[in-house]
Amino acid sequence: MSFLKKVFVLTFSIILIIGIAAMINKSYAQDPQTEYQKKLEEHEREKARIEAENKKKEGMLEEQKRINAAKRAYKEGRTYLQKGMAEEALKSYELAIQYDNNFAIAYHGKGVALAKLRRYDDALNAYHKSIQLDPLYADGYLALAKQYRQMNKYDEALTMCLKAIEADTIAAEKPDPKDVAAAYYELGFVYNQRKEFENAAKAFGEAGKLHPKYYNAFNAQGTALEKVGKSDEAIAAYKTAVEVKPDYYEAWARLAALYNKLTDNKKALDAALNSLTHKKNYGLAAFEAGMAYKSLGEYNNAIQYFEMASLDKQWTKSAQYEIDMIKRKMK
Repeated sequence: MSFLKKVFVLTFSIILIIGIAAMINKSYAQDPQTEYQKKLEEHEREKARIEAENKKKEGMLEEQKRINAAKRAYKEGRTYLQKGMAEEALKSYELAIQYDNNFAIAYHGKGVALAKLRRYDDALNAYHKSIQLDPLYADGYLALAKQYRQMNKYDEALTMCLKAIEADTIAAEKPDPKDVAAAYYELGFVYNQRKEFENAAKAFGEAGKLHPKYYNAFNAQGTALEKVGKSDEAIAAYKTAVEVKPDYYEAWARLAALYNKLTDNKKALDAALNSLTHKKNYGLAAFEAGMAYKSLGEYNNAIQYFEMASLDKQWTKSAQYEIDMIKRKMK
């Protein structure tokens, strides 16, 4: 190798060694700074994460406090309603809504309070808000049905009854039969108001099937069946009502009236006396007892029960008329 080549190789080697050494020195010089920066960034990220978690926990705590306050106000509203204090109940429900404006049942409670204060349009608005917040809130639909029926808006009432039944049916995997029965019971009254007595009887009957202890439904079914001339079925419905609730004086009296209408006066008398056993001086039962005795030719007993019936303003004129008729016949 020539001298110049040797010098070149040597020079190149020296330069290469110096370059590598410089790079190594630079790397070692930067590593501590890089590690420190990484640790600093990690610390900042951890600090931010902890702060975010703390804020979330604080928010959840405040949210829970707000929800608990809404629940307390709602319970106060219910207590006031039970005591008949509608104004105070309304204020409590409104406070519950201030704490939680998505509280569907609080709007329902507000509607009930408003209805008791005879603010019916406002009550409707409150009920509608409850189902807007919870489209499967069956009690909201049922409340609307009752309110519409009381306002003689029967088409709207019918729609809301059907929605209540639908909501009760699909809101839970296993619907509470009593809740669905209540919706059918209200549906029966709506059909009554529309003079669709056949449909009313079916609705009341469905309520009874769902809730076999629902004596009011059987009584109402009997009344609807009478109006479509199904006397035997009506008798069966009334009998079911008094089997479920033996002291159900109204059903006994209605049964007595139907038996008298069918001229089965001994059964009418028995039913009427049963009614009076459970409610002394009940006007309808006393009148039907008088009618039964009159048909059986026992006029003195008839007069006695007609006089009892006359104590009820609703029956005064009819009872006095029967008394006068009997006294003329006895002369």
